[in-house]
Amino acid sequence: MSSENSTGATILPFRTSDDVVDEDRRGFVKKMALTALTVGVGGAAIQSARFFKPNVLYEPSKAFKVGELSKFPIGSRIVIEGRGIEIVRERDGMHAISLVCTHLGCLIKPVENDPDTGYMCPCHGSTFTLTGGVLGGPAPKDLPWYEMYMDNTGALVVDTSKVNHKRTKLAV
Repeated sequence: MSSENSTGATILPFRTSDDVVDEDRRGFVKKMALTALTVGVGGAAIQSARFFKPNVLYEPSKAFKVGELSKFPIGSRIVIEGRGIEIVRERDGMHAISLVCTHLGCLIKPVENDPDTGYMCPCHGSTFTLTGGVLGGPAPKDLPWYEMYMDNTGALVVDTSKVNHKRTKLAV
């Protein structure tokens, strides 16, 4: 409330330091509330925008073509580079076996000139039979076989998302 004196000057009411502190406190609380609201809305907007951003890491398909049947003669063992599998063709059919060690995921190598050992892990020494059974070392499980089929064009397809637990061969 203000009043005027006889000279026409406006006289303002006396303000205490408590009034000034209260206004400063109110201003501070308002600024903090506005900041918190801005950060909250901004964070929600960023997370919402990330939903529309596509996955930038390419993930290859779990099912992929490995070639025509003629590429795999009877008795062949062909490693598919970059996929960590080997295609094995025998007289009674063919199968796809993983070349990833079941211990810690190292790529295993075929063993030459040893009829009992088919594969060996260079990282920790696990050994496997030609059919993927564990012979020794720290590997806890056999090497998995993956499902194989022929598509409608006659190409052989391996699906690494489907483990062939029965270890049945594709009859060709």
